[in-house]
Amino acid sequence: MEQTYFSALLLTSLVMSQGDECIVGVIGENVNLPCIYNGGKDLTSLLLSSEWKRDVEVIHTTNWKKQQEDTQNVSRGTTVSSSARNSGDFTMVLRDIRLSIAQKYSFHLKLQGQENSIIVCTVFLSVAGHFSHTTVLRENIVNGEKTQLVCNTKGGLPAPNIYWIIDHTQRPPETAIITYVNSLPQSQLYNITSVLSIYIPPDTVVACVIENYVLNETLTTTIYGVKSNVEERRLSKYLWIFSTVLSVAVFLLVAASLCYQRKLDRDIKRRKHFRCGDCSYSEETELNVMDMNQWASLPETDV
Repeated sequence: MEQTYFSALLLTSLVMSQGDECIVGVIGENVNLPCIYNGGKDLTSLLLSSEWKRDVEVIHTTNWKKQQEDTQNVSRGTTVSSSARNSGDFTMVLRDIRLSIAQKYSFHLKLQGQENSIIVCTVFLSVAGHFSHTTVLRENIVNGEKTQLVCNTKGGLPAPNIYWIIDHTQRPPETAIITYVNSLPQSQLYNITSVLSIYIPPDTVVACVIENYVLNETLTTTIYGVKSNVEERRLSKYLWIFSTVLSVAVFLLVAASLCYQRKLDRDIKRRKHFRCGDCSYSEETELNVMDMNQWASLPETDV
């Protein structure tokens, strides 16, 4: 009779606390499936068993005895706190989630010895994936011709909303956009490529926007205006002219320097030659030297 009373009380409490939740998990990460018992009955005084189910498949079971716990994981990758009966928090952790486990989950409690269990919580799990940062390439940048812009992102789920913005405010016509959605090899993740073909000036600012509404994520890549090929050719021509003029100027400076050096060398040689001429002249001057015998034979003169 006491067990029947506890069962009825537990049933009343659980019906009051039952509720549905929607949870989004990210592929390759862990996710918590929440379930909180808010009933008024102290569960620690009861002999309980619990089950987490994925649809109808039991994936985690726990049996509680007085002051004891016996937990069995039916499938790997699930965890429930060992203090769940005391705290009332029966949240289950799913590890390394995959797309295939995006289903309905339910948590059940029952008194040991009873046939029927009571659904405490129902959780709907959706699975999504982060898209990689977008890359944008710009081609055919010529005035008067169509410009092609290619935006790419991959590795995400579900297929996102993708659109373009021109000069921060304008949306191009839909007819100018072609979007390709492909699944990556051996995966259900998406590879998205969007091509925008439009007549725009080369200096136009264009942004590609990827919206993953499930994860509430928005990725934006902006490519700023670039110079056209004509302007690039003009710039290249100006640089060529500048380099040519600079080369000629350097050549003239070098030639002038060489001429000046040669003139300076000639002047130095001329000065040296002039000094050497004076010295040779003085060396060739004849000196008349009188012999002592001749000096003695000279007639004496009275002074």
